[in-house]
Amino acid sequence: MVANLKSLIVQQIKAVFGPLKVYDEPIKQGLTTPAFLVLIFNNEHERQLGKSSKRTYSVNVTYFPNTADKRGECDQVLETFQDEFRYIYNRYHVHKVEGEVVDEALVITFSVKVLLKEVK
Repeated sequence: MVANLKSLIVQQIKAVFGPLKVYDEPIKQGLTTPAFLVLIFNNEHERQLGKSSKRTYSVNVTYFPNTADKRGECDQVLETFQDEFRYIYNRYHVHKVEGEVVDEALVITFSVKVLLKEVK
């Protein structure tokens, strides 16, 4: 599920922002900007009544800008992200999108909640 969700987020970033580089693993060196980095940093599982459960995935998307006006570029990307990422490919609801600029990079965090039903 984690790999599938991360893949859908990467696809949606490419669909919304165009042919920017999108990394799905931490970058050690050789970062090409502008670029995104997508990480799922927490996965919470909660049993519900009957044969269902709820999973909450905490997602971190970091945007590395490329213009001289890094703050303005980050603000624009955050607004676009908040408008275009209410759902991940119309399958998963996105909750509480937050963004802050840290060391000239935009750090966006949000959660995705999924209801799972056990099938026999």
